Amino acid sequence: MRSTGRPTLFIVEDNFMYSYLLEATLKEQENFKITTLSSGEECIELLENKPDIIILDYNLDNGMDGFETFKIIHELEPKIPVIVVSSQTDVQLAADILKHGAFDYIEKKNVEVTIGKLHQSVLKALSKN
Repeated sequence: MRSTGRPTLFIVEDNFMYSYLLEATLKEQENFKITTLSSGEECIELLENKPDIIILDYNLDNGMDGFETFKIIHELEPKIPVIVVSSQTDVQLAADILKHGAFDYIEKKNVEVTIGKLHQSVLKALSKN
């Protein structure tokens, strides 16, 4: 996982604009190497690249949903921290995904607030690796 170079992140988000915004902001804040993916299937295909962290949208529309994708990631690479982001406000959903081993769950609200929380969560996950 954690190499001696720049930390690598996968952003798995089917909303192109949101994915672009996350990528641009995180690259601006830190020197991350980021791969953006639009589906869970793409993420699973590239999992052999062993990113340091995966940021995963819970509400993927094409193919596997975020929870299904998370379960496969966690089964194949349980040491890779997965930060789940979602517009879902269901507290039980957040509790369930955390109980299944997600590193963090961040609700998509105000974009600036969400990105700030996401940045802090990424740094926390990197410090634990």
